[in-house]
Amino acid sequence: MVEQMIAIILRRILQIFQLALFVNIILSWFVHSTPNMTVRQIYWWTGQLVNPVLDPIRRILRPYQGGMPIDFSPLILLILLDLLSRILLG
Repeated sequence: MVEQMIAIILRRILQIFQLALFVNIILSWFVHSTPNMTVRQIYWWTGQLVNPVLDPIRRILRPYQGGMPIDFSPLILLILLDLLSRILLG
């Protein structure tokens, strides 16, 4: 019973984190070309949340990217979070 409650709470936290990651990914496409300060602030706050988790993945991927301008670390993090969520589901 207690384990199920903890799993449910952890899944909700993961869902919120996935939403923040998704918002950060979408805003990263527009933040540099918009003068809208609200968009920039949301991007900054979501970056503060997700970048500490993305940075180790980026360090691992950097040697394999070969200078490509595409950052695959958010995609890998989404896959890992989905996998973790499925494990918690049971």
